[in-house]
Amino acid sequence: MGIDIHAFNFIMLQAKKDRLGSVLTIGRQSLSLNKEFVESRLGTKVDSANGYCEPVLIALNASNVASIDYSDYESATYVADLNFPVRIESEFDTVIDSGSLEHVYDTTSAFNNCIRFCKVGGRLIHILPVNNLNGHGFWQFSSDLMYSIYSEKNGFCDTEVYYASGLDFSTWYKVPQANSGERVEIVSLEPVILLSVSRKASKVDSISAVQPFYLKAWRDGEASSVQANQNRGGINAFLKNFLKKRGLLVNFGRNLFLILGLASGLSRFSIKNSHFKRVSVEEVLRGTLR
Repeated sequence: MGIDIHAFNFIMLQAKKDRLGSVLTIGRQSLSLNKEFVESRLGTKVDSANGYCEPVLIALNASNVASIDYSDYESATYVADLNFPVRIESEFDTVIDSGSLEHVYDTTSAFNNCIRFCKVGGRLIHILPVNNLNGHGFWQFSSDLMYSIYSEKNGFCDTEVYYASGLDFSTWYKVPQANSGERVEIVSLEPVILLSVSRKASKVDSISAVQPFYLKAWRDGEASSVQANQNRGGINAFLKNFLKKRGLLVNFGRNLFLILGLASGLSRFSIKNSHFKRVSVEEVLRGTLR
């Protein structure tokens, strides 16, 4: 668990927008960045001798920084298992999960804990894996999940989600909230991570999350969806049978087409697709992006 360049830039952006105030990190976060780089970005010296992120967050206007972890092996402020409901004596202005929740088995409990730790009016920041990081943790996450959890009906506002390539540190892709009956899907050649921020607008007693894709089918009635699938059945069966007989050649062509589409950004599954708003990290941080 650590603050890498995408996490650092995203947290710095949020600090520019509003003070971090009292901060709780989920897991005691190490600093996975060169000290000279950090100081050049902050414009000030930071004491990173212990290798953890607290001095950097203080330099980013945090008033104090605490941490919560499963074990005390890194001397976290609080030791608790996020798989279960956790209550601590403090609430925080900013809760930062820089790559921790993917390591927790019961993610529902973990999200509920993060929400409980956050003050009303405070912000929750998540930096989590999306694609091609299977095995890094238990889970990979999606924009649908973040928008569904941190929705207005659950007591949140100002939710924003970005995707970022693990191979490109200069660009983020702002991900729109899916409409009913739509999916926001990606396939990637590289690791992709999610950057999200939400503000806790009111006291939250409980949350529920439903993927928007199914809302249209439920509203219109299941029968219409079944009928549509039946109408497509004959054509799909023919195509599958036709392609099955030409297996190796078809698979090669399909995979090549997909790879070229992902690399060029022409595929609808690519984060480079025009469906996502491409933003320059430098322009965002300077406040010059329109």
